[in-house]
Order: sequence, then C-alpha cells, then structure tokens
Amino acid sequence: MGTYNRVMDIWHNDVFCEIISKTPKRIWGLNMVPTKLILWTGEKHSGKTTSAFKLAESVRDEGFTVAGLLAPSIYEDGRLAGFDAFDLQGKKREPLTRCEAKENKKSMYLTPQFIGGLTLGHASLSLAATKSADLIIVDEFGPLELKNRGWRGDVDLLLASSDAIILFVVRSELVNTVKKLYKEVLCMELAAGEPDSAEQVITLLYDRKERLLLND
Repeated sequence: MGTYNRVMDIWHNDVFCEIISKTPKRIWGLNMVPTKLILWTGEKHSGKTTSAFKLAESVRDEGFTVAGLLAPSIYEDGRLAGFDAFDLQGKKREPLTRCEAKENKKSMYLTPQFIGGLTLGHASLSLAATKSADLIIVDEFGPLELKNRGWRGDVDLLLASSDAIILFVVRSELVNTVKKLYKEVLCMELAAGEPDSAEQVITLLYDRKERLLLND
C-alpha cells in the first residue's frame, strides 16, 4: 500500500503541474481579486487626458469596448481657453467650460459650464451608454466631484451597478482624498505618464475577461 500511495502522489502532482502549466499565469496571481477602480494620476495640466485618450485607443485595439468621458483642454494663442466634453462611445464633442479674463487681465477663470457639454457628459456616463463597456473612463474626478457635484452621481451609480473597470483621471494632490472616499472599492493607482501603465490596464481587462468566461 505504501508503494501504491507514493505512485498515486506522484501521478497527482504531475497532473496538477500540467494543469498549472496550461493555465494563464494571471489566473494564479493577485489579480484573482478583481480591481474595480483605477486612478489615472498626474499633475495638473501634465497630459493626463491625452494619455487617457491614447489608452482608450490601445484598449480598443485589443478588442475591448471603451465608454465614458474625456475633457480635453482647449488652447487659444497658447493660453488655456477651457475644456470640451468628449463622449468616448459616440465620439461626440461639446463645449463644457470656457475661460474669461478677469478685470486685471492677468488671470483666467472658468465660466459656468455649458448645457451641451453637461448633457453630453451625463449621457456618456449613463448606465445605458456604458452597459456593454469593458472600461469606463471618467475625466476628470476632481474638486467638484469631491463636493458631491459634477459627475459624482453618475460615478457612484456606475460603481454600484456596472461590472466594468472604471478609470478616474485624477490630479496627484487629490489621490489620497479619492482613495479615502472610495475606501471600500478595490483600487489601483497608475501614473498617467508611465509607459507601462497602459499595459497594466490591458492586463486587468484580460483578467476580467477570463473571470467572466470562468463564471459562464
């Protein structure tokens, strides 16, 4: 019996090792616990939105669906003139905010938000618009959202109802505050300017795809 048990142990170990060798490595990694929220971080006006747009294109090239909102900067004569709202799913674009000079002409301030941009932004973050998305981008999650304004209501509903990975574009100085606000959500922080950040997002999306297939 002792010899038989040793032979069976060896057989089981060989079979187990073969299963492991044929299983994608991500299945055995820490990513078995799904990341729900990504913070795409960088300093103010450091190119976070531009890198998020490039990320969206890379994710689409991998066959995933991207939805959500970008807020690209508008410049006139080399100066910041405001921001637009850009729907990543429908590819529509509307003015969101514009800057006006103060009386001393040395500084700028944002005017009230344009209805067209606000409407487009809320629509692009709705459950209906994002229901088939693998990745939902929110640009940006900033001071307004921390005051329970802006895109906050849309974001909270998505976190509660969507099974997509959600990415916030966040200024570096606000990261810790956002983490505390969503401390119950498994979160990953990625530097927008780092070359491998996009690859890490794509890896998370493949992890999610594998989990969905395993659950079918």
